[in-house]
Amino acid sequence: MKTTTLKITAFLFSLIIIATTFSSCTKDSDTIGIIKVVNSSGQAMSGVTVVLNQQNTTPGTDPIENLKQTKTTDANGKASFTYRYESILDVNVSYTNISGDTYSGSGVIRLLRGKTEQITVEAIKQ
Repeated sequence: MKTTTLKITAFLFSLIIIATTFSSCTKDSDTIGIIKVVNSSGQAMSGVTVVLNQQNTTPGTDPIENLKQTKTTDANGKASFTYRYESILDVNVSYTNISGDTYSGSGVIRLLRGKTEQITVEAIKQ
């Protein structure tokens, strides 16, 4: 009787260990938006400030954590943003060179959960 109880307990313990091992949570893939900024000639612009935000939210809704993000483009003219959820975001870019010339542009990006989306925004001299 005691041996049977030990066998059943050992079997149940093994079953619990196997179940927790194979049902461990997997991390969702990141939702990534890449913004490439180019000038009117199509050349990549580095050092441009890129802001992703959602201006037209419904009143009374809870704010989404880390929705507004600001980054600077790299040498390839790209800025990468990582979000947890999918969303539709306004993209605004701005740049002032050492001569004082100001460039700006805007667009919209739709981020799909677990995917990487890329858009190109043209920064026009103001």
